[in-house]
Amino acid sequence: MGNVIRDASQTIGAASVQVAVQQEGGARKALSIINTSPAGQVISLAWGKAAQAGKGIVLYAGGSWSESEDSTFNPSNMEIWAISSAAAGTISIHERVTTRDK
Repeated sequence: MGNVIRDASQTIGAASVQVAVQQEGGARKALSIINTSPAGQVISLAWGKAAQAGKGIVLYAGGSWSESEDSTFNPSNMEIWAISSAAAGTISIHERVTTRDK
């Protein structure tokens, strides 16, 4: 098994966009998403479906969502989607995935 670590930033607009892919060949071990929007945009997150503004996990400017594996919890391997309350919202993403050897 190996680890794939992704550190990225992404611009989010007023249409839902995918920010993390489904992990079919591995297991997500850690995930952090931070709203780094420059003008107070609010970012909404959804797992497994298109995001809708004001629904799901709602991150105000500077807000964050983090989850990581422990003895009783495993982060979801579903795709993650985001939408902004206004154009040019931004997020910072950290994701760690353990891949299975083939």
